[in-house]
Amino acid sequence: MDEFGVRNLRQAVASVGRDDLIHLCQELLRRPGVSGREGDVARFVAESMRSLGYDSVVIDSYGNVVGEIVFSAEGPRLLLTAQMDHVDAGDVAEWSKYPFGAFIEENRIYGRAASDQKGALAAMMLAGSLLKRDRSDVLNGRLFVAGAVHQETFERVASKAIGDFSDPDCVIVGEASGLFLERGQRGRAEIRVDVFGRMAHSSHPEYGVNAADVMVEFLSFLKSRFTPPRDEFLGEGILVLTNLFSSPSYNRESPQREARPDSSAIPERCTAVFDRRLLLGETLEGVVRQFEEIVDEAGRVLPDLRAKVSYPVMEDRCYTGAPIRGNHYAPAWTIPSDAPFLRVLSSSLQEAGLCSDVSARPGFGTNGCHYAAERMLPTAVYGPSRRELVHIVDEYIEIDALVDSCRGYYAMAERLLASWLSRGKEISAGSRGVRGQGKERVSAKEEKRRKIHGAAG
Repeated sequence: MDEFGVRNLRQAVASVGRDDLIHLCQELLRRPGVSGREGDVARFVAESMRSLGYDSVVIDSYGNVVGEIVFSAEGPRLLLTAQMDHVDAGDVAEWSKYPFGAFIEENRIYGRAASDQKGALAAMMLAGSLLKRDRSDVLNGRLFVAGAVHQETFERVASKAIGDFSDPDCVIVGEASGLFLERGQRGRAEIRVDVFGRMAHSSHPEYGVNAADVMVEFLSFLKSRFTPPRDEFLGEGILVLTNLFSSPSYNRESPQREARPDSSAIPERCTAVFDRRLLLGETLEGVVRQFEEIVDEAGRVLPDLRAKVSYPVMEDRCYTGAPIRGNHYAPAWTIPSDAPFLRVLSSSLQEAGLCSDVSARPGFGTNGCHYAAERMLPTAVYGPSRRELVHIVDEYIEIDALVDSCRGYYAMAERLLASWLSRGKEISAGSRGVRGQGKERVSAKEEKRRKIHGAAG
């Protein structure tokens, strides 16, 4: 980009409406949207996109909101995406500020989902509007901005629906990255182990087999037996116990609304749920086999152990009423640190006077896994705020970081969409270097997806 172009870009990026962005972020935060109940958030996102000048806004059957700006019939298809749902706020009394009040204090906006990821979504929405206002005469292709539902519970299902609709050539995901570019993420698999005993009266446990006692022994064995694999970049494929419960776990005759332990019987089943973070090449089926092998080994030293390994398949309803079904699984992915796609993004951030560094550590969460590992698309994680603020009490986002993220999305999208025709040729964006499940796709459609016009220069 020549000096004149750089100067114009910096002037355009500097014009980001700070007050408009703050207001948009606050209004998103004031609308609760736990997974499956994002309706108020989605309707506000759709109405705001229309007010901001998006050419079309679509709400799919799951309730994902996808806004589109058409710059030209030919050109790249860029997707900016962030989630609309959030985890529960927990005990509101633990918060120093009401979690849905969007209060501002010391240059921070407080609220559940401020960092994960309503701040990023607000910044993306405004960046798209500003690009249409400022650059519609020179940009090519299409820009999609998507707010996803059920990312906390069914991340791949929502992402696939958005990807099927927008058919993007490249993707930027709004996970909290501290405004660094991130080039990969660990995957995730949720694994369930059921240990079976034999129920008996608690006054005579010798007549039964206490499944909870056996589970405790198994967990100790598992801890000594499991060694997490390690990747030089992604880190460790850790295993974390996230839930533990037994049955019978309640008295069915109890008039109480909440289940309570049935203390007169020893449990006949005890269930443990684990979160296993995945590295490159690891699959859900492979992790299940690994657990089954450990269970077999444990059975040779724990004579009462009878266990079953599975991966939970869950069903729920979207706020639209549509059923949604899936499991907690997402494959790991990385792209090379010198991938041309990353160079395009980094140079555009640098020209806008923003941090342009590619992070030395992988991205937080798994929101990019479907696009990068399964669709084999050039994908990067870029968002305001920090991972340590996600899901905490008194979650917040710093206003300066929020504004800079909007500038960043503007600059990166401007560069990707402006360079499509001006360079005169296609170049690989590094999607051939995307590493996920180890499956290379060679169809004509995938070859099209694997290319993006423009280069760092």
